[in-house]
Amino acid sequence: MPNATTDTYDVIIIGAGPAGASAAAILAEHGKRVLVLEKETLPRYAIGESLIPYCYFPLERLGLIDTLNAGNYQRKHSVQFVRRDGKVSQPFYFSEHFDHPAAQTWQVSRETFDMMLVDNARAKGADVREGVKVTQALMHEDKVIGVRTTSADDTIQDIHAPITIDASGRGMFAITRNGWRVQDPALKKIAIWTYYEGAMRDPGIDEGATTVAHVSDKNWFWYIPMTNNRVSVGIVSRPGSVA
Repeated sequence: MPNATTDTYDVIIIGAGPAGASAAAILAEHGKRVLVLEKETLPRYAIGESLIPYCYFPLERLGLIDTLNAGNYQRKHSVQFVRRDGKVSQPFYFSEHFDHPAAQTWQVSRETFDMMLVDNARAKGADVREGVKVTQALMHEDKVIGVRTTSADDTIQDIHAPITIDASGRGMFAITRNGWRVQDPALKKIAIWTYYEGAMRDPGIDEGATTVAHVSDKNWFWYIPMTNNRVSVGIVSRPGSVA
């Protein structure tokens, strides 16, 4: 085992996405020695730009509402739907159903949004390491007692903690290694998406509205206006189906 070293933390978190960075910030805020291990170099691209109103409350808990309001994020006040026959619904304004600042949410660029969460975790004392791949969980009897990592220079390190949180998302660190994945045939979908500049959007308060368009066979499009004259457009579909 070349260049092997060891270290100890209170909590190890695999993945520096929104879940991992948020958990790290809160645990560090409570005085825990937290290590976040991220295999990529930040900032990184990710899909998933449209926040829903109830995202407000965990973001408030993290102390980031003022940062979001001051940032270059498209405000989102509503969502609207398009039927298969092309008929467009009236906008569903969150403020008509929820008298709270959460009724205005955001469309975000994930590179910027995720980096904001990571910076917040670091500011609260979490150790976030980039370019470090977790290769296996360290076990003692039936308990996870840490992880083994490999860094970009091939240094191998065993890191111990009484708690390890798998926030690897689609990387599915624990799920794949333990054979826990069970596919639901009803959710067997693919997504194809891209971005356009200069695409049409509604004026005024509807400028940032998400549009969801239903097409054939339970497939659907999204249309998400973002900042800098950019729009995210994608389709969610069953593999092999024709929209």
